[in-house]
Amino acid sequence: MTDCTGPNASKHAQIIEAAVAEFQEKGFAAASMDRVSARAEVSKRTLYKYFESKENLFRSIVIELSNRFAGLRDFRYTPGRDIRAQLTELAWAEGRILMMPEVIAMSRMVISETLRNPVLAAAAQGKLDKTPIFVAVLREASEEGQLQIDDPDRAGQEFIGLIKSRAFWPMVFTGGVLSKDEMTATIDSSVELILSRYGVTHSSSG
Repeated sequence: MTDCTGPNASKHAQIIEAAVAEFQEKGFAAASMDRVSARAEVSKRTLYKYFESKENLFRSIVIELSNRFAGLRDFRYTPGRDIRAQLTELAWAEGRILMMPEVIAMSRMVISETLRNPVLAAAAQGKLDKTPIFVAVLREASEEGQLQIDDPDRAGQEFIGLIKSRAFWPMVFTGGVLSKDEMTATIDSSVELILSRYGVTHSSSG
């Protein structure tokens, strides 16, 4: 085991990965910082240099998971642009991240702990809920007339729910991820369903 004397992204990631495995296997309450140190192959001094407590380590995992969705947070509706293309890109901004095994692993660990601890759940929910991004895009599309939506909040929940029902929740149970072809089919189907429900021209197509 070795100590590091300065900021080290690789060491940080190593500890996060080890902590995810430890929390997932033992649960937060039974998890041991000593075992995290051993799994990460760093000294306890190094571990505590980066993370002063188990609670701090858990919060850091939630932040790390949230940061994976940075590209999704930056997504903005573009007035006048084809709505199908925009909805597909929005869905892929979520879908690409859900194809990362480490994201599913972190999600499984966070969910298991938030079920046991309402305080942790409240803190994690605010950082990990990306529904407002979907709501904002659908609201602006409706305001411009590309969609016809009476309740953008519900529509946003429906859209992200369609994606997660195939690409996230089953994976939380299995630990796997969708293939690119499977994710493509999921996204195409989800976009089609949203357009069928809220598209302003769907009734005249054919």
